[in-house]
Amino acid sequence: MAWGLRNAYGLGFLPDGRLIATEQSADARGSRPIGNAPDALYVVEQGAWYGWPDFIGGRPVTDPAFKPQNSPQPRFILAEHDRLPPPARPVVEFAVNAAATKFAVLPADSRWPGQVVVALFGDEKPVTAPPGHKVGRRLVRIDPHDWSQHALPAGPFSRPIDVVPTPDGQLAVVDFGHFELLGKGQVEATRGSGKLWKVGLDGTNR
Repeated sequence: MAWGLRNAYGLGFLPDGRLIATEQSADARGSRPIGNAPDALYVVEQGAWYGWPDFIGGRPVTDPAFKPQNSPQPRFILAEHDRLPPPARPVVEFAVNAAATKFAVLPADSRWPGQVVVALFGDEKPVTAPPGHKVGRRLVRIDPHDWSQHALPAGPFSRPIDVVPTPDGQLAVVDFGHFELLGKGQVEATRGSGKLWKVGLDGTNR
């Protein structure tokens, strides 16, 4: 058993048997807003605690970095942290509000065997955080040998949410379509804008 993940959106195994999970982190909204919390990728291990609800990426929510723009500093919910395992740290951190969703592990006969391609759905500002620069809405490749991030030149996507290897060595990417939250209960969405892309690892789209 492992616990303390807030929103493990994508789960899957690496070729060596390790279980990995994308983690969608806290938002600056609700009854306990937490600001500037990056999304993450974790290696999930038996008995590990991943920190939620009191730690983000191994750091306490009481860290001033997590104070929301217009709300008080978050406080701990759990008591007696010294009786818990040290919170595990992620192997990869993504941009705040990037919304890491599903991922694909590239097959052995691909250009980057065993590497991980993650779909970043993108932020939902101004609902999840103050208005600002848009993030996500793209794919990123992760090398599990050193957990380095690399841009994957594909798209442009509106809201990539899933990615799957195809038998011919390419990727199928599910694009949710144009969807933006405008605040005050308003949504801007384009009917019929969702797509299924076929993407080559050289960045070509179909």
